[in-house]
Amino acid sequence: MSSEAGMRKIWIDPPKVSVPGELLALMDGLPQLAERLVRTGITTEFAARAFLDPDYYPEANPLELPDLALGVERVTQAIQNGESILVWGDFDVDGQTATALLYSALQEAGADVCYHVPVRHSEGHGIGLDRLREWINRGVGLIVTCDTGISSHEAIEVASNAGVDVVITDHHLPGATLPKARAIINPMRLEAGHPLRELPGVGVAFELIRGLQLHANCTDFLDLVALGIVADVAVLQNETRFLLQRGLEVINRTARHGLRALIDVAGLHLPNLDESDLGFKLGPRLNAQGRLGDARDCVELLTTVDPVRASELASQLEGMNARRRLESRLVEESALALLDREPAHLEYTAIVLAHAEWSSGVVGIVANRLAELYQRPVILLGEHNGILAGSARSVSGCNITEALQDCSELLLRFGGHAMAAGIALPAEHLFEFRRRFSIAIRKRNSEYDSRQILQLDGIIDLGQIRSDFALGLRRLAPFGNGNPPPVFVSRDLRIVRRRKIGRRGDHLQLLVEDRAGNRQNAIWWKSSQIEIPPGRFNLAWNLSFNHAPRSVGEPPELVLEVIDLQPLEEHVEVDLGSGVDPSLPVIEDLRYHPAPQVKLAEVRSLHPVAVVWREGAPSVEGLHRHELPSSPALVIWSPPPGPAELKSVIERVKPRIIFCFNQSPPELTIDELLRQLGGRLKFVINVRQGRTSIVELAGALAQRELEVRYGLEWFAAIGQISYELRPNGSIIITKGGQLSPSAGSAAAIENLLKSSLAETAAYRRASPLIDFSED
Repeated sequence: MSSEAGMRKIWIDPPKVSVPGELLALMDGLPQLAERLVRTGITTEFAARAFLDPDYYPEANPLELPDLALGVERVTQAIQNGESILVWGDFDVDGQTATALLYSALQEAGADVCYHVPVRHSEGHGIGLDRLREWINRGVGLIVTCDTGISSHEAIEVASNAGVDVVITDHHLPGATLPKARAIINPMRLEAGHPLRELPGVGVAFELIRGLQLHANCTDFLDLVALGIVADVAVLQNETRFLLQRGLEVINRTARHGLRALIDVAGLHLPNLDESDLGFKLGPRLNAQGRLGDARDCVELLTTVDPVRASELASQLEGMNARRRLESRLVEESALALLDREPAHLEYTAIVLAHAEWSSGVVGIVANRLAELYQRPVILLGEHNGILAGSARSVSGCNITEALQDCSELLLRFGGHAMAAGIALPAEHLFEFRRRFSIAIRKRNSEYDSRQILQLDGIIDLGQIRSDFALGLRRLAPFGNGNPPPVFVSRDLRIVRRRKIGRRGDHLQLLVEDRAGNRQNAIWWKSSQIEIPPGRFNLAWNLSFNHAPRSVGEPPELVLEVIDLQPLEEHVEVDLGSGVDPSLPVIEDLRYHPAPQVKLAEVRSLHPVAVVWREGAPSVEGLHRHELPSSPALVIWSPPPGPAELKSVIERVKPRIIFCFNQSPPELTIDELLRQLGGRLKFVINVRQGRTSIVELAGALAQRELEVRYGLEWFAAIGQISYELRPNGSIIITKGGQLSPSAGSAAAIENLLKSSLAETAAYRRASPLIDFSED
């Protein structure tokens, strides 16, 4: 695994907020939970009750959806006239549940209704013309799409010319023009912030059924709605959150034979399902069938009234899910190996990888895992006959579909929403697309940072993790996109016991203990390869329930799900000796050690909180000078380029002990420096919109800032760049510039640069040991 994927997260403390008394009372006096409400913008008792309790939520009027009244009118007409209605769905879980919902509701209302779900490998997303013509020839009078159709202009025109109306229910981003359908019911046509805007496809289908008023009580369909919402990673706000809250209630008492059979094969237990069970247990089984087989079997499972048939189909899905897990693991291992071999891919704002042997049916699953691992958008593509096709997955704050829009001329097709999309492009466009897509992500998310940021919600002692706290925390649920689970920290812990669990030993089960003797079970998923440093640590976690069958009346077990672990910055035990100022760092001279790599490993083992300062190209895992955090122990692997840089780093890190090695980077000639600097500037212009800093460039080149300034002046003098140096040291670089009118200016700069490089090389060759007595 690459070093970037394994780097520590940056913990951000929660901002301080003032909690109104009524909110604190509403959360049973638990301040951390009340503070979470305030930080999400919920500051009144009315808003809090509407968020916590669906009984208080003011439901939106479905007729506020554009064209819903037109769709209701046309579907009602088709039912009354006995027209044949075709529900055209999609093969992901959102499309499956939407298809099952519309088919079941219309069938129960007496409609002449059938459904079609495209097969992923032979038909793909959208409305295929060949299959459409087959259905038209069968005498279909009305087509109602679900989770698809917004970009099917040609297909809808073909249907219209044949006298077949189309009512679109979809939630994907519309293009510049809308298809010429009878009605286009799409929440993305609403203004931002509207309560209905974040509905997924199954939510739009449900609102159509509500508008049709075919049933006195539509809540029987909310089990399907809940499953589709979670599987589609919809934003859990407003109406979408409300529907999921209600849907979880319904699914836990569902009488649907297919769902009950699926719950059984997944090893789950009613009535204790929560959103994580839907997202990690039920959704993947339905998705596997849609990705690798025929999703019509899933719709049959969700609509059958035959319990025997439901059991057969659920068993079939279980086998397909096993195949999906195997294929996903192979693709993931292949992608990680590719990143290890070609780490340049990690220089981009987004990761875009392609491989001829990757199955388009599972790349979306793996892209989602890599997006979580690297905290940046990921696109994985398989290749067939010169066409790359696959899936894109994003992270919070990056609208991936809008970024794809900026690259649309390179693509054959694309479609999706903020967090996920499908794309296809000619193989020869891959390199240009990778560059353009990363620029689009950076442009639309100027504050985007690919480092792994962990926003904390508060500090909780292990002794406070009791049933009252857990039940209060569940009131903030359901958790997911738009409402992530709170992340808390418990401090100064130790590991009492650890063991690997899982079929392949991929996970760790921990028993942790604080200094007061309080203990708690914890699970750290996908962590078996992570080295846990010895000693005490702080633990970032969120809380889950283990609903496995227990004794009668015994509450579910509370389990911490580990998010990150950071060692305590313990006191560095050093014998200062007599006559040494204890306020100054202790220096350990390792400049002439015969096995520096071995010694470095020993230093890191003894001082797990030590930070390593290395210059230039990576010879060991470490940080450049501008990246170094405060730490009690500093390793100087590369001798600094000058005394000013050394002083600046020590002031930044504030170490109590310093280990000095002498692993000098190569001495650079003027040509070599300009070549390396030119490469960095090209990368900054193409990938980072020209944004960098003097200190960042100096660290990357292992030089003083003076050499970087001379280098920038040289490139400006020959007309290759223009740059703006800001007071804080940041730079904005643009390609091209005005050639210097002075023919000798570039030569003069070269002389200065030559002299500066010689000074840096001489300082490094001398390799002086730090002497604080000179200050």
